Amino acid sequence: MISSWDDLRHLEAFERSGSASAAGRELSVAPSTIYRRIAALEAAVGFTCLVRGKGLTPAGRELAELARSTTVSLSGIARRAKLKQEQAHGVVCITTIDGFAPLLTAPLAELAASHPQLRVEVHISDTGLSLRKNEAELGLALLQTPPSTLVGRRLFQVQFGVFGTGPVAAAAESARWITIGQPLQNSWLGEWEAQNVPRNRVAVATSSRRLHVDLVASGAGLGLLPTILAAEHPQLIEVASFRGRTASLARQAWLLFPPELRRDARITAVVKVLAKHLTPSLSA
Repeated sequence: MISSWDDLRHLEAFERSGSASAAGRELSVAPSTIYRRIAALEAAVGFTCLVRGKGLTPAGRELAELARSTTVSLSGIARRAKLKQEQAHGVVCITTIDGFAPLLTAPLAELAASHPQLRVEVHISDTGLSLRKNEAELGLALLQTPPSTLVGRRLFQVQFGVFGTGPVAAAAESARWITIGQPLQNSWLGEWEAQNVPRNRVAVATSSRRLHVDLVASGAGLGLLPTILAAEHPQLIEVASFRGRTASLARQAWLLFPPELRRDARITAVVKVLAKHLTPSLSA
């Protein structure tokens, strides 16, 4: 029974190169090692493979050819295994806020077309980033500084402003507001609203960022919005008098994931496509 692939490799090198010296140079070993490993192979298979001074026996040449074809097969298997490892397949869970949902349409469509073995699950969270174990692997979030326990890509900076439709913005001093509702009233945006929006002028409070934007765009009231989302609604006008008070609200958008997933083909594929769609168009 052959106990070592290396013994076959030494026989195959001898058969191909024609001598122990040439085979030794190829494998970076002494000629005596070539003879010794072939002798070990002969003991294992129970027949003579090499006669010194005459070369390989017919049985030895047949065994060398088998070793060569096996090497090719093993190389192919290794290549296929490496390719499979690099292909994006399986499930990736993304968590983000619903206000970012419109930004994901184009990149998710591309992922669906370019990675047929990949399924993306999008978890909408009212409270923002959460990558707890078994919940989500990739997060799209607004943060000043990402947690030290996560790695990822900086995408774009989000500025905030107070917006309303033309008639609402023109009457900003008396207009009603659309604000953040529970459980987000204690967030950094909720704190800004508590300091700048009279409580008696709140028309609607909602935890849904999508509904928040839609209500402001419909003319229901003023709203504190990311400028990049307000830009999707041409009817919205920024109230310039609030710019000084909203400047400090700027945050970075990040794609974040646990460091142990750096080389995960699924994460790499999703991050690459999201970054391609988001970074150029939103950083301008």
